[in-house]
This record gives sequence, structure tokens and C-alpha cells, in this order.
Amino acid sequence: MKTAFGLAVVLALVACGPSNASPSTPAAAVLRPAPTPPPTLATAIRNAVPLGPARETTTVSLSFALKVRDAARLAKLIASGQTVTPEAYAAEFGPDPAAVQAAVAWLQQLGFNASWRAGSSLIAADGPAPLAAALLQVDIDNFRQVDGTTFYAALGPPYIPPLLAAAASSVSGLDNYRGARTLAVRRGGLTPTDVLAFYNLKPLRDAGLDGTGQTIVLPEIDDLPDLTDLNKFATEFGLPPFDSFLTVKRDPNWGTPMKPQGETVLDLEILHEVAPQAKLVIYLSAPDFGHGDRAFDQMVTDHLGSIISESLGACEPDTPSGHRNTYASIQDRAVAEGMSHFVASGDSGAYTCGEGQDPAASFPSTLPTVTAVGGTTVFESTAGIYFKETAWGAPLDESGTGGGPSQFYPAPDYQKSTLQAAGHGQRQVPDVSADADPSTGFHIVFQGQDGQAGGTSAATPLWAATMALINQDLKKKGLRESGFANPALYWMGQNSATLPAKPFHDVATGNNLAYDAGTGWDFATGWGSMDGAALDAAWILYIKGGGA
Repeated sequence: MKTAFGLAVVLALVACGPSNASPSTPAAAVLRPAPTPPPTLATAIRNAVPLGPARETTTVSLSFALKVRDAARLAKLIASGQTVTPEAYAAEFGPDPAAVQAAVAWLQQLGFNASWRAGSSLIAADGPAPLAAALLQVDIDNFRQVDGTTFYAALGPPYIPPLLAAAASSVSGLDNYRGARTLAVRRGGLTPTDVLAFYNLKPLRDAGLDGTGQTIVLPEIDDLPDLTDLNKFATEFGLPPFDSFLTVKRDPNWGTPMKPQGETVLDLEILHEVAPQAKLVIYLSAPDFGHGDRAFDQMVTDHLGSIISESLGACEPDTPSGHRNTYASIQDRAVAEGMSHFVASGDSGAYTCGEGQDPAASFPSTLPTVTAVGGTTVFESTAGIYFKETAWGAPLDESGTGGGPSQFYPAPDYQKSTLQAAGHGQRQVPDVSADADPSTGFHIVFQGQDGQAGGTSAATPLWAATMALINQDLKKKGLRESGFANPALYWMGQNSATLPAKPFHDVATGNNLAYDAGTGWDFATGWGSMDGAALDAAWILYIKGGGA
């Protein structure tokens, strides 16, 4: 999973020669422990050397989240599971264009490079740090860490002036320290054939479901310079080349992504092996919150596909409220327009903020409007098919599946029947899970080498690709697409005993360093992993029945 605007990247590629070894006889390699989460901003500031106020040479990229119209009716629409077109959303719930244009003109007069695109949920405003500090009445200082790297950060909450407050409710981009991380670690790996068999996806593929007509969109923070690794992977496993399926979106307004870390490659290869005919579109941004919000906003505005796969996240308590509010507003629009959004829950177990901190979950997986994906350790039978799974938790290297209660969001209605005492009435994470343990991970190709990857950022694209197969089947049968997945998933979990086949592998053993897995929903694995064919059949019943 990535942690550029919020989660720690758990990418530790380990080279191994090309191998057809199965997970029960892995290729020789040494696994590296997942990197520990970075310190919180407060800790980083405390341990850094203060360099004083940020000067004109420091550019601050602000993203102002715009107010929606008729918020109460929008909330009812989202809760009902009904959807609207992007045009209808803009007309009924989108920001007031006149107020937005007045705010943009004022920011431009002050000296900001400010802009807004029709349909967008934010104003982008770039300017020198002293100008941003004066506008928001907050000190913005520079700091140098012990490794020599520097960052800037606001030293207090921002004040939004009245002319801006008429259109905007919050602002992100006030520091470039915190961001999203990628989460992935490696060795020999489940091959595409293993994955299809293990999660009973082969019957869907045998029925002609391959992702045709579906598009999956991904926010990413590490670059993809060319298709060499992807096409080597495709050739190795008899999949179609990526050339005609992949689109890469860049924009200077979204900042500069990190050099290739392997996360983007991991996401794309897992998606392609499950849904090889699905279109894939990645939106590359810098890893900080402000630039990430802009790319995410454009991704929802473009609406090139109805499925989002996101392997990014951050320590929820350390995520600034401006970013949380901006992101949540954009996500509300995605749900209202019928998009399914799968988000990795993190790779540091219940301690997303670090072992020295209290247990905490990862944002944005804690949002009630996304589907949070946790991780398991898998065990195959001697026949190479499903045997069992346990919750992924590795205390020696302090890694494992993210999970726990949110500190900010109350439990949504769909979760009321699964509330745990430890959740204190808050949103509970994860919703579902799949293989994520690097010791039982996925075969990938990165930097020309075959390797193995794990992390909840591997489980997340697996769920997103499965959704592409199910959406294709729903459309084939003349039914609507899935849209926001959680109401259906919780209906299936609560009615599993009455369905023709159980849609989930209930993972009832193991822990995530704080919470134990158990029968039914739990903080370590949610409802568990998918049985692809049973999940598809249950989804058809759910849609035909009109929903929960």
C-alpha cells in the first residue's frame, strides 16, 4: 500500500530469477521487512531543525474544497444507494458557479495561480509561502530532518477569509511532509492461474467474463516510465499486451510523482491478470495531500470508469482535517455518480501510526463511503486450490493487515448489525480482505526481474478486478452496475447462510497485532476474502431484489 498522502509504502522488491515455483515451493529469496510508518508531523517537527519562515522560493499548493448545495439531500441520495449522472450532480449538488468564480478571481488578484474547472470539487491555488501564510493567517515554516531532507508545514489551523468561505469549506496542502504511502513487499508468488483458482474466479473467466467494457481508474504516486515490465509480465503469463489497455494521465497541476517504486506496476499487473480486457487509467500525482486531492478530483470529474482501485493511505489521526474533508467531498460525488471505490487498509497492522502510538486505522480506508480491503495469509492444499486463510499479522517485523475503528466517522447504517464493542460506535475497518502477506504474495515483474509482492495494496486491485468481472456480468444480464459496494457486501455477509453458496471465505484465525479474527465480521479481515463465482451469483440476487 502507498503512503504518499497518507499511508506508508510497503514496497520491498526482492529479486529472484524467473521461476514457475508455486507458493508451497517458493523461489529462494530473502524477504525484507515492511518499512515502518513515518513519524507523525508533530514528531517530525519536534525532531527536526527549524529553519524559520518559508520564503518566496517555497511554493505552496493549496486545494480549497468547495461547498455542495443541498448537502442533506445529497446525504440521503448516497444512503439510499441511488445514483445520478455527472450532469445531474453538477446541476443539483455541485458548488455555486458564481461564488466559485468570485473566489478564483479574488485569489488571482492576490497573486495566486488559481483555477477551477466546471464539475470539479475544488479550487487549485499555487503561490509563494508568505502569500499563503498571509491569506490563511497561519505561520508556514521550513524544517530540516536528520537525513538532510527538508519540508514545510503550517504551525496552526488555517483561517478561511469570508470571500473564500462563501464557496469553500476547507483547505488542504498546508504541509508537504505528510502524504500517501505505497504498501507492497515481495518473493516468488501466486501466478495468475493460482489466483483464479484460489479465489474461484476461474468459473467467471470460463463463462467469458474478462473485464470487457469495464474501466478501472487508479490514483498513483510513483511513476511508470514505460510498459517494459508490464508487457514482460503479460508475455510470461499469456495475457494481452498492456499497450491498448493502459492510459497514463499527467498534469503539472498535480505535481511530480516519485520515481518508480513498484506500486503502480503491482496494481496494474494484478488487475490485468484477473480482468485482462478491462481498460486501466492511472492518474499520477506528487505524494503530498494537496496535489493528490487535485488528481483525485479530476479522476472523479473525468469518470472514465466506474471502479476505483486505490493503494494509498495515511495514519488517520495525523491526516489534516482539510485533506479529509476535501477528499470526503470528492468521494461523495463519486458514490452519487455510481462509482465503486476499493481502498487498501494499510500494512502496519492495527498500528498505522507506528508501534509507539495507540492503535489507529488508515485514511481514506476509514471513510464510510469506500470499501476498505484488509489482508490475509493464504494456505493452498496439495492440489493447489483453496485450503484456508488467516489474518495477516507479523509481530517480528511489525507488519500486518490494517484494521480498527475510525476516530472521526460514526458507523454507517450498513454496518450497524456488525458493531463491535471495541469500535465505540465508529466506522469499522476493513470491509473485506484477500491475500496480502508478502510470504504468500503475488508473482510480479518489476525492473526487469521476477519477484513476489504482498501488502493490502495487492489485495485491493484483486477486489477491484473481481468487481470488473461482476459488473460485466450484471450488464450482460441487463442489470445495473454495482455502484458503492458496501451495502451489497454487508447484505451478503448478514444473509450468507440463506444464499445458494457463501460469497466469502470467513477468516476466523490470526490477528493484526491488536484485533483477533473471528467468525463473521471482524477488525482483522472484515467479512473475509471472496469466492468469486458465489460472490457474482449473490450480487445478481441483490440487484434483482432491489438492493438491501
